[in-house]
Amino acid sequence: MLDIILIVGLVILLASVLIAALRRFDANSYFDQDRQPFYSEPDELVKAGLIFSQRDRSGEEKHTYTVTPAGEAGLRAWLREPTNDPGFLSAHFGGLVKTFDADQIVDGRTSQHRSRLAEYERIEELVVNRPEWRYALAATRVGIEFERACLEFWDEIATDQKINAERAETQKEKYFKEIAT
Repeated sequence: MLDIILIVGLVILLASVLIAALRRFDANSYFDQDRQPFYSEPDELVKAGLIFSQRDRSGEEKHTYTVTPAGEAGLRAWLREPTNDPGFLSAHFGGLVKTFDADQIVDGRTSQHRSRLAEYERIEELVVNRPEWRYALAATRVGIEFERACLEFWDEIATDQKINAERAETQKEKYFKEIAT
């Protein structure tokens, strides 16, 4: 029984040493579970001079981040030419850079997502009955669900835009009726 306890203790000790070594030599902080993953990006932005970090005086690991002028210029440049989903970014932040034209963005994004959905559905037809392609089928189905969610999002934006336009027209008519009377 003592042998088993010693072996288990030795395994635990070796595991602790291994984890400590991995944390020490891990450049990307992959094994550092004590630190929240959110804070890796702000640190990089601080090093680049795009944001300013001010540590809380209470001694806790709290920081207040402020965008620097260089960071604001970088954000504006990124919003002009976003790499992820230009329509989504323009819908929410487009007014910062240029005049927001919802109809143009909705039409462009909707047609793009419809063509992607059609492509995913075509691929699904090709691999659906092929067991050796099960992972490709799973990835294709994720793509289909994603494109459907995007289409639903842009349909909601279009509906909201129409409702807002109708409200504005109604308010304008009321205003002109009040002026006329």
